[in-house]
Amino acid sequence: MSRKHWASLALVVVLAILPIGISSYHMSLLVSVYLAVALAGSWNLFAGTTGYVSLGHGLFFGIGAYSFAVSLVTLGYGPVASFALTALCTAVCATVLGFVLLTTRIRVAYFAIVMLGFNEIIKTVVANTKSLGSSYGLTLPPVPSNLIAYYFLLGLAVLVVLLFFLIQRSKWGYGLKAILSDEVAAEVTGVNTVALKMAMFVISGTLVGLAGGMIAWHWSYIDPYMAFDLAVSFEMVVMAVFGGIGSLWGPVMGAVAMSLLKEFLNTAVPQLHSIIFGGLVIILILWCPGGIVELVVNLRRRLKKADATDRTTR
Repeated sequence: MSRKHWASLALVVVLAILPIGISSYHMSLLVSVYLAVALAGSWNLFAGTTGYVSLGHGLFFGIGAYSFAVSLVTLGYGPVASFALTALCTAVCATVLGFVLLTTRIRVAYFAIVMLGFNEIIKTVVANTKSLGSSYGLTLPPVPSNLIAYYFLLGLAVLVVLLFFLIQRSKWGYGLKAILSDEVAAEVTGVNTVALKMAMFVISGTLVGLAGGMIAWHWSYIDPYMAFDLAVSFEMVVMAVFGGIGSLWGPVMGAVAMSLLKEFLNTAVPQLHSIIFGGLVIILILWCPGGIVELVVNLRRRLKKADATDRTTR
């Protein structure tokens, strides 16, 4: 293992033992950070590896939230079985949706818009279904301990990062890089583009669904306007773009930075936090389209050049 791998492992260990000495406020903040990392990383697993930007990926968050709520409340299953059913339902929905969209050679721009449409359709259906609580939603039994949400979302965030790392270094990774460069050329050279896109779409959707299920339990309540809120989808995209799409650590850095920045602005300037936050995001994306990752790379290059210049002058 390299130093970076050991450093990553050490960070996970520190985060795992962190709840011992922190307040409930800081634990709640970390839960929101882990959720952001899991969502941004899951979105990046599909969009960052295939080039298909999904603006309605929050659809799977809502499906996961309702699958868990119905399993726990209506069917009376335990939490473990409910999460298993949540993963199964989300995976099946992602598979069906993937067959509809990814096998028809739909253009990337249209794919993003169609995903938005499906999100709104499912939200309307759920809001008018009595067995799902209609627009009033469903109330869930509270989580026995906030540590459950903490460790579940921490584990999910770590899993998302690990999956991206492993996939990028596998045969799938080479095929996905070919799709990202030129899908038609990749298909001509023998890459099964549909299968790879489907696999990443299902994996990504399932992970987002599991996050939705955990949050529904953590909130002890879910309704269609919360579960299928377009803000969830947009935040996934913005966090990944903010950090750097298609990179390993970009979505992680984007999610952490945006979560902490939002919390700081919401506390310091509650009346203007949305305006300031939006402005900062726009400035960074326009100034550095590659996100935080590109910014860090550029800074490292400048530092190396400055160091080399100093050595030559000596």
